[in-house]
Amino acid sequence: MHINHRSRSLTLLAAVAAMWGGSSLTAATIQVPSDAKTIQGAVDAASDGDVIIVAAGTWHETINMKGKAIVLKSADGPEATVLDGRTLPGSIVYCIKGESRETGIEGFTLRGGTGDFSVHGPGRTVGGAMYISGSSPRINDCIFQNNNATMQGGAVYSVRDAHPSFSDCTFRKNTSEKGGAVFCLLSNCRFTDCTFIENLARFSGGGIFNSSHCSPTFISCRFLGNQALYNGGAIYDYESHGSLSRCTFERNSAAFKGGAVYSGYRSDPVFAECRFMTPSDEIVGPRGVRLASIIQSGACCLGGGCIVVEKESCIEAGGVFSGNGSVCEPTITLCPTYVEGDLNGDGDVDRRDMAVLMMLWK
Repeated sequence: MHINHRSRSLTLLAAVAAMWGGSSLTAATIQVPSDAKTIQGAVDAASDGDVIIVAAGTWHETINMKGKAIVLKSADGPEATVLDGRTLPGSIVYCIKGESRETGIEGFTLRGGTGDFSVHGPGRTVGGAMYISGSSPRINDCIFQNNNATMQGGAVYSVRDAHPSFSDCTFRKNTSEKGGAVFCLLSNCRFTDCTFIENLARFSGGGIFNSSHCSPTFISCRFLGNQALYNGGAIYDYESHGSLSRCTFERNSAAFKGGAVYSGYRSDPVFAECRFMTPSDEIVGPRGVRLASIIQSGACCLGGGCIVVEKESCIEAGGVFSGNGSVCEPTITLCPTYVEGDLNGDGDVDRRDMAVLMMLWK
C-alpha cells in the first residue's frame, strides 16, 4: 500500500509539473513558409513559448497575435523582411487580446499601412501599421516606414492601459493628424534607442502624441526633422507626464509652438541629459518658452528624501541639487538626513547655524 501511495503521488507531481511547465518543455520553432504557408497560419498554430521564424520577402497579410506569449521574428532582419499593408483593409499587426511582455515582434519592416477604421468609422483610420489595446508586447529592431492614418497614430496606435516597449526601432516618414508616428492614449509606451525621422502630424505631435494620463519613457532616442502643422514638432503632451533621458533633438519644427516638445494641459515632462541641436528645437509649456539645451534635471535631496526633478524646481523647493543627469540611487546619491534647526545644511546644529539665524534677524 505504501508503494502505491508513493506511486500515485509521483504521478500527481508529474502531472502538475507538466501542467505548469509544459509550454517550456514543448516549445516549438515554426518556420514560415516551410511549416506554415502564412504568418497568421503560424500564429494560429502556435502555443505559448513558441518561436515563429519568417523567411525573407514581402508579406501582404494582417496579423493578429491573439494574446499568445510567442515570439514572431524574421530570419534575416528588417531590411529583408517586409510586412506590406498597402492592400490591407486595416492595421498590419494587432495586439488587442492582452498580450504580455512574453509576446515579441522582432526584425521586420512595417510599411504602407493605412490603419483600422473600427474606432471612428470608414475613412477615419488609426494605427497605420500597428494597433495595440490593453496589451504590452515587446517590439525590437523594427522599421515603421511610410505608414499613414487619417486620424491618430500614423504607425502605432496604443490605448487602454497598454504598456508596449520599443527598442532599436526606427519610425520614418509616417503621417497622421495626431501623432505622425505614434499616438498614445491612457497608455505608457517605452522607447529605448529608437529613432524618429521626418514624421509628420497634420495637427500636433509629429513624432508622438501623448494624451490623457500617459507616462511615456524615452531613453537614448533621436528625433530628427519631425514636423507638426500646429504644435509639438517631435512630441505633444496633453495631461501626460513623461521622462526623457539622453535624447537628441535636431531640426524638428512646429508651425505654431514647440518645435521639440509642446507640453499642453497638465503636462510637464522631465528631461535629463538631453541635447537640442538647432534653434527650432524649443520646449513650450507651463513655464513658457525655454531653450531646452540649458535645462538640467537630476537628483534633488529634499526633506531627507530624494526625487528626480529639474534643477530650478529643486532649488525653489529648498532642496540640494546633485547635478545634471544624477539619479536617486543609494550607492550614488547620498542625501543628508534632515536635522531640525540645521540652517546651513551641514547635518549639525551648532554655532554656525546661530550665525545664520542672526543674519536672518537683521
